Amino acid sequence: MMIMTIVVCQATSQRFGIRAGLNYTKFSGPTEEGVNEKFSLANGFHFGVNYAYKFAENLSVKGELLYTQIGTNYSYEGRSYYRVPLSNAFIAKTGQTKINMKVSNAYISVPITLQWEASKKLELFAGAYASFLIGPKGNGTMEFVHSNDSLFFQQGLIHNYNKDVVRGSSNPFGPSVWVNGKVTRLARDAGAYYNMSEGDKTGNLYRVFDFGLTGGANYFINKGFYVGLRYDIGLRDVTNDDVDFLKNSYDEANNIGVKAKHFDTNVGFQASFGFRF
Repeated sequence: MMIMTIVVCQATSQRFGIRAGLNYTKFSGPTEEGVNEKFSLANGFHFGVNYAYKFAENLSVKGELLYTQIGTNYSYEGRSYYRVPLSNAFIAKTGQTKINMKVSNAYISVPITLQWEASKKLELFAGAYASFLIGPKGNGTMEFVHSNDSLFFQQGLIHNYNKDVVRGSSNPFGPSVWVNGKVTRLARDAGAYYNMSEGDKTGNLYRVFDFGLTGGANYFINKGFYVGLRYDIGLRDVTNDDVDFLKNSYDEANNIGVKAKHFDTNVGFQASFGFRF
């Protein structure tokens, strides 16, 4: 009888579950002065499994293993430099640039939270998470107009930040432009490091490891099924300063970019539905 009681107590103190839903996230960090640069919410999704252990009447600790897409919608409009690749060199041209793109970074995330059962229907929680980047990508378009209108073009932006190489492109057959008395063909769809030389790229743009705080609430429709909302705020700079360059500033004397040194973090909401067993 005692053994059966212990088994029942252990079973009721442990819960397994699944959770899935949508993300609404963006980067939070400084923007360049004198231009219209903005990060706004982008959508993604998440799904995973979890385990909770109840150690007090209304308190439990939960660990999760999630696949989650976190990113941002990014826009830029204003003065900038464009490095035109010519043979084994780059020629920097000043002009006006307009960029619209979506960054979608896939992570494996491990949140650990403390759960408080405020009532039979409402559960509140708070804790921290650690995430590991497995698939950072970006897609968008860019328009560039040189200051005296002698150079203008549109270019697709198809970025795979972990796999792209310097001067790389998924489609090299783009517009032909006249630069410094020569005709050169630009890529139709530029990779993440298309305008960089070997010396510029000392790593990938996005860091592998991220961590931060999380908190929110779950509302139970019945004993097992619930809907939830949580807010995540990153505490680590997700961009690699060594390959994160300003668009509005350029070191013309040395023909190299100026590093941004911006502290960009992931922030956003998760709207979920889940089931616990």
